[in-house]
Amino acid sequence: MFKVDLHVHSSERSACGKSPVTAMVESAIAHGLDALMLTDHDRLAPPAQLQALNRRYAPFRIYGGIEVTVGSEHVLVLGVQHPALEYGDWRYPELHHFVRARGGFLAVAHPFRYHDDVDLDIEAYPPDALEGYSWNTPAAYIERITALAQRLGVPLLANSDAHHVERFGYYYNLLDVCPPDEVALLEALREGHFACYAPEGVRAP
Repeated sequence: MFKVDLHVHSSERSACGKSPVTAMVESAIAHGLDALMLTDHDRLAPPAQLQALNRRYAPFRIYGGIEVTVGSEHVLVLGVQHPALEYGDWRYPELHHFVRARGGFLAVAHPFRYHDDVDLDIEAYPPDALEGYSWNTPAAYIERITALAQRLGVPLLANSDAHHVERFGYYYNLLDVCPPDEVALLEALREGHFACYAPEGVRAP
């Protein structure tokens, strides 16, 4: 089984981050995870840092993503390392086209956290997933998020949205097999070949 947390912040690149990258990785390992995705706010982890981290902590894996601010919403972008993601004043349709053209993966982070609706045109431009469980996704939202995911035909993710070392091990995504690379990981996520894990043994449908 392969446990991966796809929404993690660091103090180096997120103003709200409380712990440095190395501490976050070491905490994730201590909590039994096999991989994490660094998704700082509008900042990408430098490729050289990712390579060094992966050498240091192998076989644990560290992937590089980003949490892009789109108006009042946040969108996780995985599998694309392009500097334009850091500097663009993104509108959602343009971001959707940009990421899809590069084989990336989009997930709406903590839906309904800030509004009674999702302020993105996800009907015309469906994401690859919705984040159904996280520290910043209250349990009261899960029915609405689940219904929306079913209408869109996309899976739910469970991620920590960790900003501190104490937040690991409660929310993650569980794959039956270890993906050989990031491309295989994203394909498994797109196809829904994983299970969500959340406290009290809750699983996404």
